[in-house]
This record gives sequence, structure tokens and C-alpha cells, in this order.
Amino acid sequence: MTSATTCTDTQLSSSRYRYNSKVIIGATRILTMDVKRKLSRSSCNSGYSYGHNGTTIWVNHGCRAIFTICYEGMTSATTCTDPQLSSSGYRYNSKVIIGATRILTMDVKRKLSRSSCNSGYSYGHNGNTIWVNHGCRAIFTICYEGISAIVSCSSNNFRPATCPISTGGKHIVGLELKQQISRSPCVLDESFYLIGNAIRVIDGCRGLFRVKFAH
Repeated sequence: MTSATTCTDTQLSSSRYRYNSKVIIGATRILTMDVKRKLSRSSCNSGYSYGHNGTTIWVNHGCRAIFTICYEGMTSATTCTDPQLSSSGYRYNSKVIIGATRILTMDVKRKLSRSSCNSGYSYGHNGNTIWVNHGCRAIFTICYEGISAIVSCSSNNFRPATCPISTGGKHIVGLELKQQISRSPCVLDESFYLIGNAIRVIDGCRGLFRVKFAH
């Protein structure tokens, strides 16, 4: 998978001098985190009152600011989803992410248990499977590489067209525009559709489409 660098401005606050964190959705690795504009009276010092780890940024000790975050991001073949998983009775539990060939990142979006959720100890991932243990229960943000194919389809002279998809026996789970070739817009469920094992285009839409399959 090739990665691309993206920068975004995000506000984060350490209310009542407490630790606060935020997952940067779509990131595989945060490269830099800089204060764009400080909003708090408390100081914002890198490594003490703000910082980053993996795909997560954090603040502490009363720091409140708008930060410029630059990170390595996902390609269009990457999908993110928010499943819930629970370690009932403090037991190991796992779940296969349908459509994933390899899970790239797994972050806690919202902890639901009193027990802590610590990466590598009470939650983690392996291949296309996520797991929890030791009482961790949370909603996670999972980003993963999926199986996909590129299909060209064109509504020439604004005429409807149907383009078959070679599935190889796999189940189709999604469709997205990879590259628009026409001047006419290509909008999902407006000018292009997934109909069974085929793509339907209308209103002059011409493009390359990414078809996602279940693993």
C-alpha cells in the first residue's frame, strides 16, 4: 500500500487540566503536531502538555489549542469502520472484519467498560481479526486493506450503460469512484449504481470504479 501525506487543523482541549485524546481518522502514522494557535492561558509544551502516539493526538495540563497535524494517510483502497467488541466475564473475544485482507490500525473510539483498554494487552488485531481481553469493552475505529478490483464504465453520449463485474465467486461489499474521466459528475446512487454484479452509469458519467469484495 502506498501512503500519502495529509495535513489538517484540529482543535483539542484539556478541560479541567485533564488528559484528552483524539484519533486522527484515516491516518496510519502521525508525522508532526504543531501548535497553530494557542487558546488556553496554560502553556502548550510538546511532550508535556501535548503530543502524539501512533494515530492518536493528546493534550494535558490545561493546554487548549488548534494544532496542525501532518500524517501518513490511507489510500482509496482502505476502509474504516467502527465495530463494538466486548470481553464479557474478562474473557478473550475476537471478531473477523469482513472484507479485510489486513488490518492497519485499531484505536479506541469510545471506552464502554470500567476495565482499561490497553493496546497489546486488552485489545489488538492480527491479520483480519480484532480481539479484546481482560474486561475491555469499547467501540473501536478499525482501518483495513480490502480486496478490490478496478472496473471502467462509461455513459457515452449520455446513454445508460451497464458494465459487468468479474467477481470470481466473491461477494461485493462496496463501490466507489476511483477516477472520474467525464466532465459530467459521477455521484454514487445518482449517476452510477451497483446493480447485482454490475455497475450502471447514466447522465454522461464515465470513470474508473473500485469494487470492494468480502474476504
